[in-house]
Amino acid sequence: MDAAPRPSDERCARCGGAFHCGRGDATPCACSQVQLGAALLARLRAEYTGCLCLPCLQALAAAGPEAADRAP
Repeated sequence: MDAAPRPSDERCARCGGAFHCGRGDATPCACSQVQLGAALLARLRAEYTGCLCLPCLQALAAAGPEAADRAP
């Protein structure tokens, strides 16, 4: 099995950083493991149209719902 890193095929809608979105992969995307509260998730869906990178999702999950509009 090839262990080479996957190409960056997305830009984070929050920070603009390049990342690989795993939604089309055979295994679940890493972002599916991030626990976001219902209020924060609703706010993110309203504010962003694209995917967010894992570091942004992790930071938002750690900071809580009030952090949704603060980029890193």
